[in-house]
Amino acid sequence: MSFLTILSCLASLASAQNWQLVWSDEFNGAAVDQNKWEFQLGDGTTYGIPGWGNNELQWYRQENAVIENGFLIITAKRESFAGFAYTSTRMRTRNKGDWKYGRVEMRAKLPFGKGIWPAFWMLPTDNVYGGWAASGEIDIMELVGHEPHKTHGTLHYGGQWPNNASSGTFYTLPAGKFSDDFHVFALEWKAGEMRWYVDNIHYQTQTSWWSAGGPFPAPFDKRFHILLNLAVGGNWPGAPDASTVFPQRLEVDYVRVYQDAGATEVGESNNAFLPKKFSLHQNFPNPFNPATVIRYDLPQPDSVVLEVFDLFGQKVQTLINQQQSAGQHSISFDGRALSSGVYVYKIKTAHFQQANKMLLLR
Repeated sequence: MSFLTILSCLASLASAQNWQLVWSDEFNGAAVDQNKWEFQLGDGTTYGIPGWGNNELQWYRQENAVIENGFLIITAKRESFAGFAYTSTRMRTRNKGDWKYGRVEMRAKLPFGKGIWPAFWMLPTDNVYGGWAASGEIDIMELVGHEPHKTHGTLHYGGQWPNNASSGTFYTLPAGKFSDDFHVFALEWKAGEMRWYVDNIHYQTQTSWWSAGGPFPAPFDKRFHILLNLAVGGNWPGAPDASTVFPQRLEVDYVRVYQDAGATEVGESNNAFLPKKFSLHQNFPNPFNPATVIRYDLPQPDSVVLEVFDLFGQKVQTLINQQQSAGQHSISFDGRALSSGVYVYKIKTAHFQQANKMLLLR
């Protein structure tokens, strides 16, 4: 083990010393404990998202999840059912296990193969800030089967689709594949900070995100629940091909949730989350059509004027002209009445002014 790896492990253990176990499933029963898990069945149509929002190819069934020798086994099968060519399982803890902040971890052996897509992730229980992804999504572990040595950790946030944003990175095994043995995938979630781990190796920290529905640390300041699923196909991994071996198994040893015994609740108005300086961020998306979101930070209460101009200096629209509180702010700009081109958005307060360009493509 390298010196850097040892330091990373020690840092992980130090940061976890106050974690207290508050929920777990060790999968030691005869069947999946439905006091802890709800099965989501079908192709997503019942939930208003056919194809589960990703053009997935499987039909989810309860029968594809079993307990064997203290392990949860979710099996993706190539079989005809309900007009679909594949079956698998998707389960969640919504309203049975919901948490705000903590360490969430899973020990599992992952499947592999083109078109195979296991995920260990979290969604908001209450959608306080609006539809996906304004209320957030936390992907603790995702793997696309044609890259069996690599897992991904990602946050989704921003505005409602299609004005959503995401950020994240991946972890690559030094040797071998995630299907060779069990590994521990973990997220440490604190107010204003997310940290990802594989086998206690810390590989990513995120401290910057936003929601069109509220100030930072929104949307990740509300309760979330856990999801476990094994998808087949979809926009990201693509469809299985002749090389894909079925059945494929996601084998889970345990899922555990810890919370910091020494932590105190931090509210939205706590000064720890106030911006340290004035700033005007680049709009997102950019280029845009027809709408985009403009974000800006106020370290103190101030009078704010936010306006949009064309390249000839003619004012197109006044977005904000009022006194505002300190914090991270955002507003949507709809350009459907405008022609394609470059526009300038300018902010002016009693203490700060800045202008940025944005591109509308029709």
